[in-house]
Amino acid sequence: MGGRVRRLLLLGILLIALGVRLKGITNPLLDDQAWRQADTASMAFNMLGQLTDFPKVFLPLLNYDGVTPQGVELEFPFLPYLLACTWTLFGWADLWGRLWSVALSLVTVGGVYYLGRKMFTDRVGLWAAAIYALMPLSIYYGRVVMPEPMAQAWSIWALAMVWQWRNSPENRGVWWIGFLMAGAILAKLPQLMLFPVALLLGFYPFKYSQLGQLIRFSLIVLMPPVVYYVWVHFNVAPSSQFVSGIMSGNMTDASNLGWNLLAKNIRLGLTDSVLLLSGVGLGRLIYSRSPVRLALLTWGAIGILYVGVVCVRIPLDYYLVPILPLVALLSAYALEWIGFLPATALVMVFLVLINWESYDYLAPKYDWNEEYLTQASWIRKNTSDSSILVLSDPPPMTFYYAHRVGFRITTLDDAAVPEAIPHKFPADFLVHLPQSAQNELFWNKVRASYPEVGPGVFDLREFTSQFRGKTDF
Repeated sequence: MGGRVRRLLLLGILLIALGVRLKGITNPLLDDQAWRQADTASMAFNMLGQLTDFPKVFLPLLNYDGVTPQGVELEFPFLPYLLACTWTLFGWADLWGRLWSVALSLVTVGGVYYLGRKMFTDRVGLWAAAIYALMPLSIYYGRVVMPEPMAQAWSIWALAMVWQWRNSPENRGVWWIGFLMAGAILAKLPQLMLFPVALLLGFYPFKYSQLGQLIRFSLIVLMPPVVYYVWVHFNVAPSSQFVSGIMSGNMTDASNLGWNLLAKNIRLGLTDSVLLLSGVGLGRLIYSRSPVRLALLTWGAIGILYVGVVCVRIPLDYYLVPILPLVALLSAYALEWIGFLPATALVMVFLVLINWESYDYLAPKYDWNEEYLTQASWIRKNTSDSSILVLSDPPPMTFYYAHRVGFRITTLDDAAVPEAIPHKFPADFLVHLPQSAQNELFWNKVRASYPEVGPGVFDLREFTSQFRGKTDF
């Protein structure tokens, strides 16, 4: 196949990938995974005006569970920092975050193509890029304001570059590839699973003459994440140590494994046909003599272990995103025997049609509730910037859109509502969130105790002032 045809096909795949990711591009960060998206954007908002305050600017800050933004133990805030820089130049708008994610997702599609092409053939690269571009989970999580698009882009290109380095005559300059892999791990910790794959792609079969390069590469990849996570861990309160909390809590809890939800997320998020094709590709790989066989089989084994240990304990579908490139590559390897036009176009249309149910699965993910914006807008316009909120439920998106800080109610004794809220939280306003889980008895007591000054906004200031100075908050 000529280079011109190959470039045209890749351009077509990228345009299709762009088109499907533009759906809901102007949505506020209130659709599926609103909590995580608003957290990412909140970190960016708290960086404004402090972009050169190193290293403090890289300590993620969220607006809840305190009277000031609280430091939290999360991934290195590459995307929030990029978003804060963009807002500084062009103004605050959710659209910028989505556009950055879409752009990074297209970079990943290009990386999947390049890796497939270098590992196997041009045909495998194009098939892998097309499959990755059209998988439902790849579509939706290619336009969310979360770390996934950046982590995916950097990790897939790190693998592609280390394989290219391995096959280059000079065999020098591996350090910058190590930094790219380290950046992927910093952006999203599960990308650590690709470190052994990178070692196998770059250094297997191992040669003693490359020992120094292997050690330097390993240190460059691993040291930045270790230093950063240790630094953040000891600079936040124990209640805000989310990463270590997940590792020590969820990973040791086997009492509630979400096998059924995990199976649904895999089937609909990756599609049945792609799963079948990836199985065929895996079988073909086992009996092949490909130089990347050991690396890809290791990647597959790590992926299965990751799904069976991590994803089943945290059955949120975006935890499956790190395995999508491997599934696309294996599926493409199974399809390598198919000629290009018109067979390629017919097979692609067929795959989309038989997986239409999976695309219907995405439809509810784009839904969002206008009441959050209405309420937050009222708060931003009618209360002082220093106002402290207490939200009726855990979802914290209102803090981001209202540009306020405060607390969230998780448990509260209904019988003590008139006194418990201002006693427990030094807040100025209580916010009745849309779709609140608190029962009607709770809200009847609230309405009888505090004046409603806005849409679901209750004034606590008169009552809170009685406890300030008397209670250790």
